[in-house]
Amino acid sequence: MGVDKRQNGHQGDKAAASDSTKDGSGSKEGDPVPDDGNTRGKRFQAKSFSRMRHVVVAVACIGMVLINAMRTNVGFTVLTILDEEAHRKVGTIEAIMSLPNVDWNSKMVGFLHSSFYIGYLLTHMPAGYLATYLPSYRIFAGSILLSCALNLLLPSCINADEYYLTCLVRFLQGLVEGSLYPGCYGVLRYWSTPSERGRAGSTVLTGAYAGAVVGFPVAGMITHYIGWQYVFYLNGCVGILWALIWIVFAREKPSDHPFISENELKYMTKEQGYDVIDNKETKIPMKEILTCPAVLCLCLCHFARNWVFILMLTNEPYYLSLFNFTVAENGLYASIPHVMKVLTAASSGYIADYLLLDNLLSITHIRKLLTGVGFGMGCIGFFILTFVDDGSIVLIFLTVAVGFTGFAVSGWQINHYDLSARYASLLVAITSTVGNIGSITVPLVTGYITFYHTLNSWSIVFYITSSVLGAAVITFLIFGSGQQQPWSNPPDKVQLVQQLDPMEAPPYKAERLQDSIKPTS
Repeated sequence: MGVDKRQNGHQGDKAAASDSTKDGSGSKEGDPVPDDGNTRGKRFQAKSFSRMRHVVVAVACIGMVLINAMRTNVGFTVLTILDEEAHRKVGTIEAIMSLPNVDWNSKMVGFLHSSFYIGYLLTHMPAGYLATYLPSYRIFAGSILLSCALNLLLPSCINADEYYLTCLVRFLQGLVEGSLYPGCYGVLRYWSTPSERGRAGSTVLTGAYAGAVVGFPVAGMITHYIGWQYVFYLNGCVGILWALIWIVFAREKPSDHPFISENELKYMTKEQGYDVIDNKETKIPMKEILTCPAVLCLCLCHFARNWVFILMLTNEPYYLSLFNFTVAENGLYASIPHVMKVLTAASSGYIADYLLLDNLLSITHIRKLLTGVGFGMGCIGFFILTFVDDGSIVLIFLTVAVGFTGFAVSGWQINHYDLSARYASLLVAITSTVGNIGSITVPLVTGYITFYHTLNSWSIVFYITSSVLGAAVITFLIFGSGQQQPWSNPPDKVQLVQQLDPMEAPPYKAERLQDSIKPTS
């Protein structure tokens, strides 16, 4: 059968969603149920938000924005270190006086960037395994909180010209951020329904690209007018504040949330089915996962994505300095491709869900279409950049090359849920482990190739980047799949659902679970 297993069920999605928006009193899905005379009904009527799943997704998106904006900090500091005319490109005496007085070359900076991703690589697989069994929302929050706290230490390390200590702090940041995406995918597993997964996934993952949109201009302005070290302090403090907000609004599952309405809980439980059941009673089919062609091609896609993303996040300001922009202008121009990427990534979720719910294309074809457009245009854009030497034209094709890759967010990047929503956190840990080989490699390769910082050397970097994207898109078009894999199913779906004893939940949640959890047929 060439049609996805879930495709047949999607014809009734609209009707099912419509039916679930009403209860006996005519209230809409997600609204608090009318008071039935008990105190529990009054409690949730007073505290519920209309769509708690949307609130959780929005706060998670903000977290992704903050953590990825923070990753631009080192990139701008490196610009002031490597650019011999940095004193001429900042705007105030205070900013000039704050410039780091260190003697690091591009090879040393390449290793500094790579030290983060070495740590990042080491914790991906353990984090993916833990996120399958432990509360994902805590793993996600802990990753951001600890990394932001470490970010506050970096200005002192750099000012003291402690190169190896700076590398150590970046390595530790990588260690704690290695659990970021496994935790994030674990959150989405419980807080998105199949019919909304494209939009929810693209919203949160777009936050990673929006981080560059925010981070580059903010870092550029602060570095230009105040001083580079304040960029680190700002990001670190705001990230810690986010973690406090996350504690209020996030829980592992909808059934655990004190603010969710009865109707939204029932709607989400019905839509999600057995995919939301814990994995504690099942053995992870690791052999089947690691030999699955659809998973292996996602590994190559993740490698290509990380190659492009980290190249731009760490080296884009340095590349643009070839065209004699000020630090403030550099930050503004560096953000333009990422603005385009945010727009395409956000729209890709709506495009995917529209094509799916209207039965215009199968899930497999949707994922391949969006990945083909995103990576294909990126491949072409970077190839053209190898021939361009005018600053204005460079910005145009850099925007095309980076911006269009955003469409792939609702292509290969949420394909993990199609293959197995149950093991999505583990799948992203596996593919991201391979992907972060690219994260480690690209700063080192770029540092060596661009040692003399010439346009010709950057042309070589972009040619390699174009080739990596081309290989990834061809592989995904051949081996990619949107079908749920056989190893995703537990031995007995009904038995697993029935193993959830509602009486084990706290009193106010027990009745909610009793009403909402039904064995799937």
